[in-house]
Amino acid sequence: MKQGILLLDIGNTRVKAVYWLDGLLTAITEFPGVLPASPVAVYYASVATDERLEQLRSESQLTDVDWHQIRSEAQKDLLRSSYAKPETMGVDRWLAMLGAQQCYPSTELLVIDAGTALTIDHLAADGQHRGGWIVPGIHMQQKAVTNYTARVFNRDQQQFELAFAQDTASCLQNGVFAAIVAVIRQANQLEPQAKMLITGGDATVLMPFLAELPIEIEPLLIFRGMTRYIAH
Repeated sequence: MKQGILLLDIGNTRVKAVYWLDGLLTAITEFPGVLPASPVAVYYASVATDERLEQLRSESQLTDVDWHQIRSEAQKDLLRSSYAKPETMGVDRWLAMLGAQQCYPSTELLVIDAGTALTIDHLAADGQHRGGWIVPGIHMQQKAVTNYTARVFNRDQQQFELAFAQDTASCLQNGVFAAIVAVIRQANQLEPQAKMLITGGDATVLMPFLAELPIEIEPLLIFRGMTRYIAH
């Protein structure tokens, strides 16, 4: 049986996992959990503590394979960072750009990750990073309003519309959603010639409201970036 490589995106509270074999990426619904086969190595990007990493190693029973951490750097292949201190760029942004470049080589790109934070990065066709934006994501913005405003409240059910609302929870949800959509549209206005790729947990919610833009969804974009680091 062929053995693949396990790819992990490790956050403080959640771990996203993908199994890579023969160029194919298969999402793992739960990690630690059942894998298609025992991997020959683990490649991971992490913002978690060392203690959390050791816990994952132990719980996954993958202590007998090599774990390789991926970090942001000044250059990888044709991708070049614009940061004076490249290591300070979030590794998820770095990997999303690498994944986007793999999908669309020699193409000017706007790379969007719609997760806890919404990030947008501009990538020139020659691989030069031109800079980016970081703004609070949909749920983070909602929490910011409810945490600091005594009389504004939310509800668990999320129903987004680009419309004015008639109750407080809907006003909050629709207002935050409109702000996120506006940021993405503004990026398109700044660089209308750029191809747009979006990933992250809120990407599927946003896509129906971005139909007029040259945008595609790629759920495994960060993991595509990780494959660029796999030593053959």
